[in-house]
Amino acid sequence: MDGPKKLANRISNSSEVGRVRKIMKLDRRSFIRLIPLGLAATFAGGLWWFFREAAREPATKSKAAVTNSNTYDFPVTWNGDRPTEVSLEGYRLRVDGDVLKPLELTLDDLLSMSSAQRKLRIDCVDGWTAEVLWEGIPLSYLLRLAGAAPEKIAYVTVESVTGYKTTMSSELGEITNPDNMIALKAGGLPLTVEHGYPARLVAPTKWGMGWVKYVRRITCTKM
Repeated sequence: MDGPKKLANRISNSSEVGRVRKIMKLDRRSFIRLIPLGLAATFAGGLWWFFREAAREPATKSKAAVTNSNTYDFPVTWNGDRPTEVSLEGYRLRVDGDVLKPLELTLDDLLSMSSAQRKLRIDCVDGWTAEVLWEGIPLSYLLRLAGAAPEKIAYVTVESVTGYKTTMSSELGEITNPDNMIALKAGGLPLTVEHGYPARLVAPTKWGMGWVKYVRRITCTKM
């Protein structure tokens, strides 16, 4: 049998255990009660951050609005391309593929050609559109200069110095569109680097992501 001292220790230990259990129960209850308060605090903090960041953003027009851009102020977006400084010393625009007379043109060659002006709308997949006064060399003229009749070409691939490219199809009526051009100016001013200097494809039948910037090559594939 246990002595009085051991028995007293057991009673004391069991009392301590009971007290600890009560405290743990209270702590669990307190923790559960604090969960909604924690969630509310997190939500409030998130709202504060959102409104703080929104206040920092400049006001912008609706993305669906049409911008009349005679002043050359339409948005800049990137779809597989990136801002690229093109060295004019080595720049050449090549027209090749299924053509009789492949071309290799400098920017001066392009600037010396008769240009066309068209006010055309560019539609971005992001939701904005802009009507811009473009000036450049009609694509049909460049194809004929290379000895390729646009109506006899199945595909025309336009490639950037960055490697980004788009392909135009005769089946979709994209190649023979008279408004296609290799633009050298927009809004009466030379293209900026962000908008594709020195030469950019303008193709009204395509989304803006197909209006290749920094054009270096036009490749024809016959029917």
